[in-house]
Amino acid sequence: MTTQAENELITRVEGDAPLGRLMAENYWIPFAMSEHLMHGERPMPVRLLGENYVAFRGEDGQIGFLDELCPHRRASLLLARTEGNCLRCIYHGWAIDVSGTVVDVPNQTTRKEAFASSVPVVHFPVCETGGLAWVWLGGAEAPPFPDLPFADEELHRFWCVSRIPCNWLQGLEGTLDSVHAGMLHRTWIEGAAKLAEHSNLSFALDQPPTYETQLTPYGLRAAALRATAEAKTYVRVTEHFMPFVTVLPVGRALPRTGSVFVISPVDDTHHLLFFGTFGDSPHSAVTLDQLSMQDPDFVPDPQDYAGLRGDRLNAWGQDQGLMDAGHFTGIGRSLLEEDAIVQTSMGPILDRSKETLSSSDVAVAQNRRMLLDALSASEGGALPPGSALATEPVRVPNALEMLVEEGQRWEDVALDPVTS
Repeated sequence: MTTQAENELITRVEGDAPLGRLMAENYWIPFAMSEHLMHGERPMPVRLLGENYVAFRGEDGQIGFLDELCPHRRASLLLARTEGNCLRCIYHGWAIDVSGTVVDVPNQTTRKEAFASSVPVVHFPVCETGGLAWVWLGGAEAPPFPDLPFADEELHRFWCVSRIPCNWLQGLEGTLDSVHAGMLHRTWIEGAAKLAEHSNLSFALDQPPTYETQLTPYGLRAAALRATAEAKTYVRVTEHFMPFVTVLPVGRALPRTGSVFVISPVDDTHHLLFFGTFGDSPHSAVTLDQLSMQDPDFVPDPQDYAGLRGDRLNAWGQDQGLMDAGHFTGIGRSLLEEDAIVQTSMGPILDRSKETLSSSDVAVAQNRRMLLDALSASEGGALPPGSALATEPVRVPNALEMLVEEGQRWEDVALDPVTS
Protein backbone atom coordinates (compact mmCIF):
# COMPACT_ATOMS: atom_id res chain seq x y z
CA MET A 1 0.00 0.00 0.00
CA THR A 2 1.16 3.52 -0.79
CA THR A 3 1.42 5.63 2.35
CA GLN A 4 0.34 9.26 2.52
CA ALA A 5 3.98 10.35 2.78
CA GLU A 6 4.91 8.29 -0.30
CA ASN A 7 1.92 9.69 -2.16
CA GLU A 8 3.13 13.21 -1.48
CA LEU A 9 6.56 12.32 -2.88
CA ILE A 10 5.29 10.86 -6.16
CA THR A 11 2.59 13.45 -6.87
CA ARG A 12 3.91 16.87 -5.86
CA VAL A 13 5.94 18.71 -8.51
CA GLU A 14 5.77 22.41 -7.58
CA GLY A 15 8.44 24.53 -5.94
CA ASP A 16 11.08 22.51 -4.10
CA ALA A 17 9.20 19.21 -4.37
CA PRO A 18 11.82 16.44 -4.85
CA LEU A 19 10.00 14.90 -7.81
CA GLY A 20 9.69 18.23 -9.61
CA ARG A 21 13.44 18.78 -9.20
CA LEU A 22 14.15 15.25 -10.43
CA MET A 23 12.03 15.85 -13.54
CA ALA A 24 13.53 19.24 -14.34
CA GLU A 25 17.12 18.09 -13.85
CA ASN A 26 16.95 14.83 -15.81
CA TYR A 27 14.32 14.88 -18.55
CA TRP A 28 13.18 16.83 -21.58
CA ILE A 29 9.61 17.90 -20.81
CA PRO A 30 6.93 18.12 -23.53
CA PHE A 31 4.97 21.37 -23.60
CA ALA A 32 3.23 21.76 -27.00
CA MET A 33 2.37 20.22 -30.32
CA SER A 34 4.74 21.65 -32.91
CA GLU A 35 1.89 22.60 -35.22
CA HIS A 36 0.41 24.84 -32.52
CA LEU A 37 3.50 27.07 -32.53
CA MET A 38 3.16 29.27 -35.60
CA HIS A 39 5.20 32.36 -36.42
CA GLY A 40 3.18 35.54 -36.22
CA GLU A 41 0.60 34.17 -33.80
CA ARG A 42 0.31 35.35 -30.22
CA PRO A 43 2.82 33.89 -27.75
CA MET A 44 1.78 30.58 -26.19
CA PRO A 45 1.24 30.38 -22.41
CA VAL A 46 3.11 27.44 -20.89
CA ARG A 47 2.96 26.21 -17.32
CA LEU A 48 5.24 23.39 -16.16
CA LEU A 49 5.98 22.14 -12.65
CA GLY A 50 4.07 25.12 -11.22
CA GLU A 51 6.04 27.81 -13.10
CA ASN A 52 4.78 30.08 -15.90
CA TYR A 53 6.58 30.51 -19.23
CA VAL A 54 5.94 31.80 -22.72
CA ALA A 55 6.84 30.12 -26.02
CA PHE A 56 6.87 31.50 -29.55
CA ARG A 57 8.16 30.61 -32.99
CA GLY A 58 10.51 33.07 -34.64
CA GLU A 59 10.60 33.99 -38.29
CA ASP A 60 13.53 31.61 -38.81
CA GLY A 61 11.49 28.67 -37.46
CA GLN A 62 13.22 28.42 -34.09
CA ILE A 63 11.22 28.32 -30.86
CA GLY A 64 11.93 30.68 -28.01
CA PHE A 65 11.04 29.56 -24.47
CA LEU A 66 11.22 32.30 -21.84
CA ASP A 67 10.09 33.23 -18.36
CA GLU A 68 6.63 34.70 -18.87
CA LEU A 69 7.54 38.03 -17.27
CA CYS A 70 9.66 40.65 -19.05
CA PRO A 71 13.06 41.15 -17.37
CA HIS A 72 12.46 44.93 -17.31
CA ARG A 73 9.32 45.69 -15.26
CA ARG A 74 7.85 42.14 -15.20
CA ALA A 75 4.87 42.67 -17.51
CA SER A 76 3.58 39.46 -19.07
CA LEU A 77 5.13 38.58 -22.41
CA LEU A 78 1.89 36.87 -23.35
CA LEU A 79 0.90 40.40 -24.35
CA ALA A 80 4.02 40.89 -26.45
CA ARG A 81 4.18 41.46 -30.19
CA THR A 82 5.98 38.86 -32.32
CA GLU A 83 8.42 40.71 -34.57
CA GLY A 84 10.80 38.64 -36.69
CA ASN A 85 12.70 36.41 -34.26
CA CYS A 86 11.75 38.50 -31.23
CA LEU A 87 9.05 39.20 -28.72
CA ARG A 88 8.58 42.91 -28.12
CA CYS A 89 7.03 43.81 -24.78
CA ILE A 90 4.16 46.26 -25.27
CA TYR A 91 4.91 48.06 -21.96
CA HIS A 92 8.25 49.69 -22.81
CA GLY A 93 9.24 48.03 -26.08
CA TRP A 94 12.04 45.78 -24.91
CA ALA A 95 12.70 43.04 -27.50
CA ILE A 96 14.00 39.55 -26.68
CA ASP A 97 14.98 37.06 -29.39
CA VAL A 98 14.51 33.27 -29.51
CA SER A 99 17.95 32.71 -27.96
CA GLY A 100 16.95 34.67 -24.85
CA THR A 101 18.99 37.77 -25.69
CA VAL A 102 17.71 41.32 -25.21
CA VAL A 103 18.25 42.98 -28.59
CA ASP A 104 16.46 46.32 -28.17
CA VAL A 105 15.85 48.63 -25.18
CA PRO A 106 14.16 51.78 -26.53
CA ASN A 107 14.03 53.48 -23.12
CA GLN A 108 17.78 53.08 -22.43
CA THR A 109 19.45 56.38 -23.36
CA THR A 110 23.15 55.47 -23.13
CA ARG A 111 25.27 52.52 -24.30
CA LYS A 112 22.19 50.63 -25.47
CA GLU A 113 23.96 47.61 -26.92
CA ALA A 114 26.20 47.05 -23.92
CA PHE A 115 23.27 47.48 -21.57
CA ALA A 116 21.06 45.07 -23.55
CA SER A 117 23.75 42.38 -23.64
CA SER A 118 24.12 42.57 -19.85
CA VAL A 119 20.46 41.90 -19.09
CA PRO A 120 19.87 38.34 -17.75
CA VAL A 121 16.89 36.60 -19.35
CA VAL A 122 15.49 33.33 -18.02
CA HIS A 123 15.28 31.12 -21.12
CA PHE A 124 15.59 27.42 -21.94
CA PRO A 125 16.58 25.18 -24.90
CA VAL A 126 13.83 23.59 -26.98
CA CYS A 127 13.94 20.42 -29.06
CA GLU A 128 11.29 19.63 -31.67
CA THR A 129 10.95 15.96 -32.51
CA GLY A 130 8.19 13.51 -33.29
CA GLY A 131 5.66 16.31 -33.73
CA LEU A 132 6.09 17.69 -30.20
CA ALA A 133 8.10 20.54 -28.69
CA TRP A 134 10.13 19.64 -25.58
CA VAL A 135 12.02 21.95 -23.22
CA TRP A 136 15.12 21.35 -21.12
CA LEU A 137 14.72 23.02 -17.71
CA GLY A 138 17.83 21.40 -16.23
CA GLY A 139 20.24 24.30 -16.71
CA ALA A 140 23.73 24.21 -18.21
CA GLU A 141 24.08 22.71 -21.69
CA ALA A 142 21.15 20.69 -22.96
CA PRO A 143 21.91 16.95 -23.28
CA PRO A 144 21.02 14.81 -26.33
CA PHE A 145 17.37 14.01 -26.85
CA PRO A 146 16.43 10.33 -26.32
CA ASP A 147 15.75 7.94 -29.19
CA LEU A 148 11.98 7.39 -29.06
CA PRO A 149 10.12 5.01 -31.41
CA PHE A 150 7.72 7.70 -32.66
CA ALA A 151 10.37 10.36 -33.26
CA ASP A 152 11.61 9.20 -36.69
CA GLU A 153 10.78 12.05 -39.05
CA GLU A 154 9.89 9.55 -41.80
CA LEU A 155 6.89 8.32 -39.81
CA HIS A 156 3.34 9.53 -40.24
CA ARG A 157 1.77 10.80 -37.02
CA PHE A 158 -1.41 12.13 -35.46
CA TRP A 159 -1.33 14.15 -32.24
CA CYS A 160 -3.89 15.83 -30.03
CA VAL A 161 -3.54 17.53 -26.66
CA SER A 162 -5.93 17.69 -23.71
CA ARG A 163 -5.83 19.73 -20.51
CA ILE A 164 -6.77 17.53 -17.57
CA PRO A 165 -7.63 19.04 -14.15
CA CYS A 166 -5.94 16.46 -11.95
CA ASN A 167 -2.48 15.39 -10.84
CA TRP A 168 0.00 14.10 -13.42
CA LEU A 169 0.28 10.62 -11.87
CA GLN A 170 -3.43 9.92 -12.34
CA GLY A 171 -2.90 10.42 -16.05
CA LEU A 172 0.32 8.45 -16.17
CA GLU A 173 -1.09 5.47 -14.29
CA GLY A 174 -3.97 5.30 -16.73
CA THR A 175 -1.45 4.65 -19.51
CA LEU A 176 0.03 1.69 -17.60
CA ASP A 177 -3.32 0.13 -16.76
CA SER A 178 -4.18 -2.21 -19.63
CA VAL A 179 -7.12 -3.86 -17.88
CA HIS A 180 -9.28 -0.73 -17.91
CA ALA A 181 -9.39 -0.67 -21.71
CA GLY A 182 -11.76 -3.60 -21.97
CA MET A 183 -14.15 -2.05 -19.45
CA LEU A 184 -14.03 1.76 -19.73
CA HIS A 185 -13.54 1.76 -23.51
CA ARG A 186 -15.85 -1.21 -24.19
CA THR A 187 -18.10 0.59 -26.65
CA TRP A 188 -15.18 2.08 -28.53
CA ILE A 189 -13.46 -1.31 -28.71
CA GLU A 190 -16.58 -2.93 -30.12
CA GLY A 191 -16.45 -0.43 -32.96
CA ALA A 192 -12.71 -0.79 -33.42
CA ALA A 193 -13.03 -4.58 -33.50
CA LYS A 194 -14.91 -4.25 -36.79
CA LEU A 195 -11.63 -2.99 -38.24
CA ALA A 196 -9.93 -6.16 -37.01
CA GLU A 197 -11.99 -8.75 -38.89
CA HIS A 198 -8.98 -9.93 -40.88
CA SER A 199 -6.48 -9.69 -38.04
CA ASN A 200 -4.74 -12.74 -36.60
CA LEU A 201 -4.83 -11.00 -33.24
CA SER A 202 -8.20 -10.89 -31.53
CA PHE A 203 -9.37 -7.95 -29.46
CA ALA A 204 -9.43 -10.09 -26.33
CA LEU A 205 -9.48 -7.06 -24.05
CA ASP A 206 -12.66 -8.14 -22.29
CA GLN A 207 -10.60 -10.60 -20.24
CA PRO A 208 -8.60 -9.44 -17.20
CA PRO A 209 -4.90 -9.87 -17.93
CA THR A 210 -2.07 -11.36 -15.98
CA TYR A 211 0.68 -8.76 -15.68
CA GLU A 212 4.43 -9.26 -15.83
CA THR A 213 6.87 -6.38 -15.57
CA GLN A 214 10.57 -5.77 -16.15
CA LEU A 215 12.67 -2.85 -15.03
CA THR A 216 14.70 -1.42 -17.91
CA PRO A 217 17.46 1.20 -18.24
CA TYR A 218 14.84 3.71 -19.41
CA GLY A 219 12.00 2.78 -17.07
CA LEU A 220 9.53 -0.07 -17.21
CA ARG A 221 8.30 -2.76 -19.59
CA ALA A 222 4.86 -4.20 -18.81
CA ALA A 223 3.31 -7.24 -20.49
CA ALA A 224 -0.42 -7.93 -20.25
CA LEU A 225 -1.13 -11.63 -20.92
CA ARG A 226 -4.56 -12.97 -21.88
CA ALA A 227 -5.48 -16.54 -22.79
CA THR A 228 -7.20 -17.08 -26.17
CA ALA A 229 -9.67 -19.71 -27.29
CA GLU A 230 -6.90 -21.37 -29.33
CA ALA A 231 -4.87 -22.21 -26.20
CA LYS A 232 -2.42 -19.43 -27.04
CA THR A 233 -1.58 -16.29 -25.11
CA TYR A 234 -2.26 -12.80 -26.45
CA VAL A 235 0.49 -10.51 -25.15
CA ARG A 236 0.48 -6.71 -25.27
CA VAL A 237 3.87 -5.28 -24.29
CA THR A 238 3.88 -1.64 -23.20
CA GLU A 239 7.10 0.37 -23.00
CA HIS A 240 7.24 3.15 -20.40
CA PHE A 241 9.97 5.77 -20.62
CA MET A 242 10.17 7.29 -17.16
CA PRO A 243 8.53 9.54 -16.21
CA PHE A 244 6.34 10.93 -19.02
CA VAL A 245 6.08 8.62 -22.06
CA THR A 246 4.18 5.35 -22.54
CA VAL A 247 4.11 3.54 -25.91
CA LEU A 248 1.42 0.92 -26.52
CA PRO A 249 0.64 -1.55 -29.32
CA VAL A 250 -2.63 -0.92 -31.13
CA GLY A 251 -3.65 -4.07 -33.04
CA ARG A 252 -2.21 -5.23 -36.33
CA ALA A 253 -5.52 -4.73 -38.13
CA LEU A 254 -5.33 -1.00 -37.56
CA PRO A 255 -3.20 0.92 -40.07
CA ARG A 256 -0.55 2.14 -37.67
CA THR A 257 2.46 0.93 -35.72
CA GLY A 258 1.77 2.20 -32.23
CA SER A 259 0.04 4.62 -29.90
CA VAL A 260 1.76 6.91 -27.46
CA PHE A 261 0.64 8.80 -24.36
CA VAL A 262 2.84 11.64 -23.12
CA ILE A 263 2.04 13.27 -19.78
CA SER A 264 3.30 16.74 -18.92
CA PRO A 265 2.96 17.97 -15.31
CA VAL A 266 1.50 21.49 -15.34
CA ASP A 267 1.36 21.81 -11.57
CA ASP A 268 0.25 19.70 -8.61
CA THR A 269 -3.36 19.51 -9.78
CA HIS A 270 -3.23 19.71 -13.59
CA HIS A 271 -1.48 17.96 -16.44
CA LEU A 272 -1.36 17.93 -20.23
CA LEU A 273 -2.10 14.72 -22.08
CA PHE A 274 -0.55 14.36 -25.53
CA PHE A 275 -2.03 11.39 -27.35
CA GLY A 276 -0.50 10.24 -30.62
CA THR A 277 -0.49 7.44 -33.14
CA PHE A 278 2.29 6.69 -35.58
CA GLY A 279 3.23 4.38 -38.42
CA ASP A 280 5.05 4.14 -41.73
CA SER A 281 2.10 4.76 -44.07
CA PRO A 282 -0.09 7.82 -44.71
CA HIS A 283 -2.98 5.86 -43.18
CA SER A 284 -1.13 5.50 -39.88
CA ALA A 285 -2.60 8.65 -38.40
CA VAL A 286 -5.78 7.89 -36.52
CA THR A 287 -8.87 9.65 -37.79
CA LEU A 288 -11.19 11.62 -35.56
CA ASP A 289 -14.04 9.17 -36.07
CA GLN A 290 -11.83 6.38 -34.71
CA LEU A 291 -11.51 8.30 -31.45
CA SER A 292 -15.13 9.52 -31.31
CA MET A 293 -17.18 6.81 -32.95
CA GLN A 294 -20.34 7.61 -31.02
CA ASP A 295 -20.45 11.29 -31.94
CA PRO A 296 -19.38 11.91 -35.55
CA ASP A 297 -20.33 15.59 -35.26
CA PHE A 298 -17.88 16.18 -32.40
CA VAL A 299 -15.51 19.03 -33.29
CA PRO A 300 -12.77 19.16 -30.64
CA ASP A 301 -10.94 22.20 -29.36
CA PRO A 302 -7.41 21.86 -30.83
CA GLN A 303 -5.96 23.07 -27.53
CA ASP A 304 -8.12 20.75 -25.40
CA TYR A 305 -9.28 17.65 -27.24
CA ALA A 306 -10.98 15.92 -24.28
CA GLY A 307 -12.72 19.16 -23.30
CA LEU A 308 -14.48 18.25 -20.05
CA ARG A 309 -18.02 19.63 -19.87
CA GLY A 310 -18.75 19.98 -16.19
CA ASP A 311 -17.93 18.67 -12.74
CA ARG A 312 -19.24 16.19 -10.18
CA LEU A 313 -22.60 18.03 -9.96
CA ASN A 314 -23.48 16.95 -13.51
CA ALA A 315 -21.27 13.82 -13.54
CA TRP A 316 -18.85 15.62 -15.87
CA GLY A 317 -21.39 15.64 -18.70
CA GLN A 318 -22.13 11.91 -18.69
CA ASP A 319 -25.18 11.25 -20.90
CA GLN A 320 -27.68 8.92 -19.19
CA GLY A 321 -29.72 8.71 -22.37
CA LEU A 322 -26.70 7.44 -24.24
CA MET A 323 -26.18 4.79 -21.55
CA ASP A 324 -29.82 3.73 -21.81
CA ALA A 325 -29.31 3.32 -25.57
CA GLY A 326 -26.46 0.86 -24.98
CA HIS A 327 -23.33 2.97 -24.68
CA PHE A 328 -21.37 1.52 -21.75
CA THR A 329 -20.09 4.77 -20.21
CA GLY A 330 -22.45 7.42 -21.55
CA ILE A 331 -19.35 9.42 -22.46
CA GLY A 332 -19.69 9.48 -26.21
CA ARG A 333 -17.57 12.27 -27.63
CA SER A 334 -14.23 10.51 -27.54
CA LEU A 335 -12.20 7.71 -26.03
CA LEU A 336 -9.88 10.26 -24.44
CA GLU A 337 -12.80 11.97 -22.73
CA GLU A 338 -13.59 8.67 -21.00
CA ASP A 339 -10.05 8.58 -19.58
CA ALA A 340 -10.07 12.25 -18.62
CA ILE A 341 -13.40 12.08 -16.79
CA VAL A 342 -12.52 8.99 -14.77
CA GLN A 343 -9.12 10.39 -13.77
CA THR A 344 -10.62 13.77 -12.85
CA SER A 345 -13.34 12.08 -10.80
CA MET A 346 -10.63 10.78 -8.44
CA GLY A 347 -10.07 14.34 -7.21
CA PRO A 348 -7.25 16.84 -7.81
CA ILE A 349 -4.69 14.54 -6.13
CA LEU A 350 -5.66 10.93 -5.51
CA ASP A 351 -5.05 9.68 -1.97
CA ARG A 352 -3.46 6.32 -2.77
CA SER A 353 -3.34 5.32 0.89
CA LYS A 354 -7.10 4.59 0.64
CA GLU A 355 -6.90 2.33 -2.43
CA THR A 356 -7.34 -1.42 -2.58
CA LEU A 357 -5.14 -2.71 -5.41
CA SER A 358 -5.81 -5.97 -7.23
CA SER A 359 -3.65 -8.47 -9.09
CA SER A 360 -4.03 -6.50 -12.34
CA ASP A 361 -2.36 -3.42 -10.82
CA VAL A 362 1.16 -4.85 -10.97
CA ALA A 363 2.48 -2.28 -13.47
CA VAL A 364 0.93 0.61 -11.55
CA ALA A 365 2.50 -0.58 -8.30
CA GLN A 366 5.85 -1.23 -9.98
CA ASN A 367 5.92 2.30 -11.40
CA ARG A 368 5.26 3.82 -7.99
CA ARG A 369 8.12 1.81 -6.50
CA MET A 370 10.37 2.89 -9.39
CA LEU A 371 9.59 6.56 -8.71
CA LEU A 372 10.22 6.19 -4.98
CA ASP A 373 13.47 4.29 -5.58
CA ALA A 374 14.64 6.93 -8.06
CA LEU A 375 13.94 9.72 -5.57
CA SER A 376 15.81 7.85 -2.85
CA ALA A 377 18.77 7.08 -5.10
CA SER A 378 18.97 10.68 -6.33
CA GLU A 379 19.70 11.82 -2.79
CA GLY A 380 22.98 9.90 -3.11
CA GLY A 381 23.77 11.40 -6.51
CA ALA A 382 22.52 8.51 -8.70
CA LEU A 383 20.73 9.25 -11.95
CA PRO A 384 17.15 7.98 -12.40
CA PRO A 385 16.19 5.55 -15.21
CA GLY A 386 16.23 7.20 -18.63
CA SER A 387 18.02 10.35 -17.46
CA ALA A 388 19.15 12.49 -20.36
CA LEU A 389 22.39 13.01 -18.42
CA ALA A 390 23.38 9.34 -18.63
CA THR A 391 26.64 8.55 -20.41
CA GLU A 392 24.93 6.02 -22.70
CA PRO A 393 22.33 7.38 -25.15
CA VAL A 394 18.75 6.72 -24.08
CA ARG A 395 16.91 4.42 -26.48
CA VAL A 396 13.34 3.20 -26.03
CA PRO A 397 12.08 0.30 -28.21
CA ASN A 398 8.64 0.23 -29.77
CA ALA A 399 5.74 -1.50 -28.04
CA LEU A 400 4.60 -4.78 -29.56
CA GLU A 401 1.93 -7.45 -29.38
CA MET A 402 2.03 -11.12 -30.21
CA LEU A 403 0.36 -14.49 -29.99
CA VAL A 404 2.54 -16.81 -27.94
CA GLU A 405 2.29 -20.57 -28.42
CA GLU A 406 1.76 -22.80 -25.41
CA GLY A 407 5.09 -23.33 -23.65
CA GLN A 408 6.70 -20.20 -25.14
CA ARG A 409 7.87 -17.20 -23.11
CA TRP A 410 6.90 -13.78 -24.40
CA GLU A 411 10.36 -12.46 -23.47
CA ASP A 412 11.89 -14.92 -25.97
CA VAL A 413 9.52 -13.81 -28.73
CA ALA A 414 9.97 -10.09 -28.11
CA LEU A 415 11.58 -8.40 -31.10
CA ASP A 416 13.75 -6.03 -29.11
CA PRO A 417 14.26 -7.34 -25.59
CA VAL A 418 15.75 -4.98 -23.04
CA THR A 419 16.82 -6.11 -19.60
CA SER A 420 17.68 -4.09 -16.57
